[in-house]
Amino acid sequence: MPARIPFLTPRERKEAEGLLCSLGKQNAAFFFGGYPDAERVCLFLLPDYLLDVLSASPSDCPAEEVLPLLGEDTEEAVCALRVRGSGFRELRHKDYLGSLLALGIERDAFGDIALQNEHEAVIFCTRPMLRFFLLHLERVGSDAVRCSPYTLDESFTDGRKYRPIHDTVASARLDCVVAALTNLSREDAQRAIREGRVEVDFEEETRTDLPLSPPTTLSIRGYGRFRLRSFDGETRKGRLRLFAEQSI
Repeated sequence: MPARIPFLTPRERKEAEGLLCSLGKQNAAFFFGGYPDAERVCLFLLPDYLLDVLSASPSDCPAEEVLPLLGEDTEEAVCALRVRGSGFRELRHKDYLGSLLALGIERDAFGDIALQNEHEAVIFCTRPMLRFFLLHLERVGSDAVRCSPYTLDESFTDGRKYRPIHDTVASARLDCVVAALTNLSREDAQRAIREGRVEVDFEEETRTDLPLSPPTTLSIRGYGRFRLRSFDGETRKGRLRLFAEQSI
């Protein structure tokens, strides 16, 4: 049967992918967090007999092709819990996270917390944790909540919101992009990079002159997370038109 590693952060996933690649095992790995584009995912290490029946690397196959091969193990590994508040209090991501951790569990026991609206969220977790939450999760923040198993449908949303950023930069260098995203001077952006306050695709980056190729995820300590979407041509002065989004 497949071996499973609990929910990984994006950075942990990146590290796992690098390790598997160095071992020549990248084709034996499948990541899944309950829905496409999940940030926190479980890692499945597939045995040879399952790889033989796949037409391509697991990472290249849609989830609906790989998951049935995993059988009951998938049922135990990734499922969804709907948490509904009373409707009288606005519940934020940090409210759900704090209430879950207050139950005495580790963060890798559950995956993404996807806000559906001001009073409801979907939480991805293992089957044993689903049963645990159904029994013990009674309040989020100061609000009473009701929990129930959830099957994703067309109404599901990952709950992420972004602020669009349009700017121009002298080049695609990391220091130029960081300065544009944060409104810092070029010198202050370089200092932040050298001090290890910038991650590129979830890995610390200290090279100020690193050229960036969209799409790229940037995490800048003190400023949040950004997605560099594109460089859309040049201005008449030869500057690159930058389009990015900031998580809010």
